[in-house]
Amino acid sequence: MLVSGLAYLYDGSFEGLLTAIYHAYYDKDDPVAILPFWEEGSNFLYTYKKVETDRDKWNRVYGAIQDKISHYSLKRIYNVYLSEMEDSGIIILRYLREGFRIGPGVDDYQTNPAVRDLEEIYHKVRLEVHRFLGLVRFKRLQNGIFYSQVEPDHNVVALLAPHFVDRIPSERWIIHDVKRGVAVFYDTREWTIRSIEEPSDLVLYEDEEDYQDMWREYYRSANIESRRNKRQQRAYMPVRYWKNLVEKGD
Repeated sequence: MLVSGLAYLYDGSFEGLLTAIYHAYYDKDDPVAILPFWEEGSNFLYTYKKVETDRDKWNRVYGAIQDKISHYSLKRIYNVYLSEMEDSGIIILRYLREGFRIGPGVDDYQTNPAVRDLEEIYHKVRLEVHRFLGLVRFKRLQNGIFYSQVEPDHNVVALLAPHFVDRIPSERWIIHDVKRGVAVFYDTREWTIRSIEEPSDLVLYEDEEDYQDMWREYYRSANIESRRNKRQQRAYMPVRYWKNLVEKGD
């Protein structure tokens, strides 16, 4: 459904989104959408207004969320931002308006449309994170780095990082979101997010291909045909993820 009105444009960063929310409050605007700048022109009924990211402004909103609502709400908002869903920006703004009005107990108001809409997107993001904790498959490269390609629906690689830091803290690894061209790099001390192009000449460690063959054979032998539940399997491991799974790749 096309809706007319004012649409804010920001630079796509979380800080930029919080800056836009600051302007929605203090400029007394009532935007119907908050979109990254590359969405300009997506709706011919919108009047677009560009918002420049401002450190002081986003800091004030960041602090206000923690002080007047909760740190938990801040984490939820960040997850919804990472969903990259078209309406996530305006949903976050509506949620914050309710949060600043109600206070720390805002999430108890599940019948409130603003709370319910945010919860719905948050749940989708957390479900995908939970799935990928079990679906990331690393390949050991010749240089000793463990490398994994993923193509999640949402921008969740940063949310996966803490789990794998705890799981394999003494190895260097990369989790590469090839759809978005970003990756988590871990060097055994800290992890960072960087832009990265899809590598075209990955050289596997000399025994890695044998290891992957063993894993495929184990998967086939453990997957007893008479006990297969294809519907349940697709629920836990959707088909769109299969191309990056060692056991499904062939």
